[in-house]
Amino acid sequence: MKSASYKILQILTGVYAALYLAIVLGSLIGGDISFSDLNGYLFVILFLMFLVGFVFSWTREKIAGIIFMFWIAGVWIVDLGLTRGRESGFLSIMAVPVLVISVFLLLRWYRSGNIPVPSEQLQWKFILRILLINYAVLYAIVVISELVAGNPHDYFSLPYIIFPLLLLLFLLGFAVSWKSELIAGIIFLLWSIVLLAGFITFTELFNSGPWIVFGIPILLQGLFYIKNYYLYRSKK
Repeated sequence: MKSASYKILQILTGVYAALYLAIVLGSLIGGDISFSDLNGYLFVILFLMFLVGFVFSWTREKIAGIIFMFWIAGVWIVDLGLTRGRESGFLSIMAVPVLVISVFLLLRWYRSGNIPVPSEQLQWKFILRILLINYAVLYAIVVISELVAGNPHDYFSLPYIIFPLLLLLFLLGFAVSWKSELIAGIIFLLWSIVLLAGFITFTELFNSGPWIVFGIPILLQGLFYIKNYYLYRSKK
């Protein structure tokens, strides 16, 4: 029997799919999608990819979760790279809820595929690792898109030297997280503090991308690492 939580997950996925379909149909009817260039075809390809993931979400949670994660990466590549413009970042943010759906689909597969059912600690470890891998992929897309865009920023002087520093901190936290979640959590908190301090001190950074929005998940990642370390250490 399907659990109540899984039914809720299916409903949320269905609602998102319905909204996505409405946007696609509205764009087609309104003439916003043109097949005279690559962008129109990419828009349709991404939509079809999402539909495939939606169909699999009813029977194959693992495949659906992986497809959704590839879909999110595709949306970010198209939005921040290939069709970069004044509204870049909006579609990327709108795709983020699907990441949560994909993680829970993979978690359901992880729980049902192991006997006995993994402990709560192992489930949290699984969730946080999946999230961190996705953050790393999306982070890479943001960095590459900024470099390809050729923005005339001097990344070796203030304020833009903050971005290479943030990247180094993230890579360090990513590497350390496989050995010590506590240290990784502290590094990600430091990452968030540096980001916030930079944006408060240098107003020109506000026009450099949706970094504050991207920083919230990394901040939460750090907080969960620290919380779980002390929570499960006390239970040993």
